[in-house]
Amino acid sequence: MLVSVVLPCYNEQDNLTALFARLDKLAEANSNIEIILVNNGSTDNSAAVFQKELLKRNDKFRVVYVPVNKGYGYGILEGLKSANGEVLSYTHADQQTDPLDVLKALEIYKQGKNKMLLVKGFRKNRKTMEAFFSYGMGLLSSMALGARLSEINAQPKLFSREFFEAYNKDAPHDFSLDLYLLYCAKKHGKIIDFPVYFAKRVAGEAKGGSGSSSKVKWKLIKRTLNYIFELRKKLKKSD
Repeated sequence: MLVSVVLPCYNEQDNLTALFARLDKLAEANSNIEIILVNNGSTDNSAAVFQKELLKRNDKFRVVYVPVNKGYGYGILEGLKSANGEVLSYTHADQQTDPLDVLKALEIYKQGKNKMLLVKGFRKNRKTMEAFFSYGMGLLSSMALGARLSEINAQPKLFSREFFEAYNKDAPHDFSLDLYLLYCAKKHGKIIDFPVYFAKRVAGEAKGGSGSSSKVKWKLIKRTLNYIFELRKKLKKSD
């Protein structure tokens, strides 16, 4: 079973060399994995780093280039659409979540035997305020949508190609993608969490998650709230 792992990268030039080294271990651990890095409209020197690192590796690794950044979700979706795998996964490129966690998610998925199953990480060692923020957003999302959701932005996420093809058409292009996919899995399939270690970012700038400025976090909160209530309106119309 071929597994495609997508990592969206936006201005992560300082993380890429170490990330590739970690991804080498992922490729060595499972011969049926393809690794798709998305250069999601980066304006730094990421393109040159990608070119340099790809020359050292085989065709298990490839890069999808998005000329202009159209959102976090857009980059992930472009990577997933180009994937060849029967099983699809995505995770972050900032090294706060270990790419090797995909292997743990895969084992859980194999045991589940459910094409509508979504397996995801659950961050266990977060700072109190970060954990409180995640809990609050999960609680609000659950109340508004009528589906119990938690640790919405935790990575990795792994699911079948059938699941992706069923729900990718209406998927949002911003940070709301995680929420949307979890909602679809909760309503039409199943979600299984597993614990992951959440590391401190060592290079690059946070784009909305842990370590982001208050201004960036507030923008993310407002966007997510807007999407929650947009989705709620759609659900009411379809009832």
